[in-house]
Amino acid sequence: MNLYLIRHSISENSSFGKKDFERELTEEGKIIIKNSAEAWKMFIDKFDIIFSSTFKRAVQSAEIISSIMQPVPNIIFENNLGSGSRTSDLIDILNLTDKEDVAVVGHQPDLSIHILNLCGNGRINFLIPPAAIAKIEFENKIRYSAGKLSFLIPPILK
Repeated sequence: MNLYLIRHSISENSSFGKKDFERELTEEGKIIIKNSAEAWKMFIDKFDIIFSSTFKRAVQSAEIISSIMQPVPNIIFENNLGSGSRTSDLIDILNLTDKEDVAVVGHQPDLSIHILNLCGNGRINFLIPPAAIAKIEFENKIRYSAGKLSFLIPPILK
């Protein structure tokens, strides 16, 4: 399986008037995720399925990505991928699918933690910027430390 972990694009700042899960993409964020997904098509044919957090900014990112990367939209919105998601929940979700090219749209710092847990021993610390994508390859079943990080690409800021 090829797993693509994608951080949602740039969203509104936190405010007292809006709950965290209601924050939307900014106009700039919409353009950046669209440009990034267009660039990904140069080296990724398609996503068979997209799993996404149910937070508004992740949903909007997943929908834009799907419109560019999927011939037939196939998005599953998953509560267990919200901010603070656990790698064990991600593994459970992914092991229920038989798809080859799977994208997951989520949040930071969760995605960095997932990469560390899936590809190593969790001793490196790094930040994934909004609208960035990481590819992890698995030969068999997805499990801790079994993945190979193939790339981590920052957003396209055209």
